[in-house]
Amino acid sequence: MKNTIVLKKVSLDINNKTILRDISFKVSPEKPLCIIGRGSSGKSTLLKSIIGLISPSKGSILINNTPVNDKKIEEIFKTFGVVFQKDALFDSLLVWENIMFKSLSISKKETLLEKSFEILEQVGLEKSDAFLYPAELSGGMRKRVAIARAISHKPKFLILDEPTAGLDPIKTNVIFNIIKKFSENYKTTLVVVTSDMKGALNFFRDILVLENSQVYWAGTTNDVLKSSKSHLRKLFKGLK
Repeated sequence: MKNTIVLKKVSLDINNKTILRDISFKVSPEKPLCIIGRGSSGKSTLLKSIIGLISPSKGSILINNTPVNDKKIEEIFKTFGVVFQKDALFDSLLVWENIMFKSLSISKKETLLEKSFEILEQVGLEKSDAFLYPAELSGGMRKRVAIARAISHKPKFLILDEPTAGLDPIKTNVIFNIIKKFSENYKTTLVVVTSDMKGALNFFRDILVLENSQVYWAGTTNDVLKSSKSHLRKLFKGLK
């Protein structure tokens, strides 16, 4: 199957401390995955392992059947869009330059501007926002610009780390709607880490819960609310 991410018994130890333990799952365009868990459960480290920033101590990560430590993976990584927990925008570049960063040196300014306008509209921002600097944006706007940059080249894989952290419920729904719509329209393989349990329930079907560095539970959002597991009941307390 095209555009798949497969983890097989992935473990990671750093300085004799276990960060990830025996993690296995598969993601495809048809099955977006939302990863949730408490702080320090290993969520962000897991994403960094998927995109090759950290090498697992044991197990394997395959993207389109290619191991992440294979030289051929570089071409596959070019098809990734990534949003880090901190938006990581370039403060010295205008919004449109941030969005079209990958093409700044190979395409004409007029062409990139027009494309950035289209993408800004997709994420609910105005054309005029293209000429602002990141410091002039609100937190919600920065998040949307980071997502705009991630989707600017129509990635086959979209990896997002806490895309709604610190946002109010209305802005959170806007961001999740943008992500969901894009992944559906372009058949993008989507992996999202979030601490927003309500957002996870409302916008995803498949959920993986990390606890103590390992998979505590995996299944559908319908099943998670029916579970009798005490940790799940605490995570989703009061949510339906």
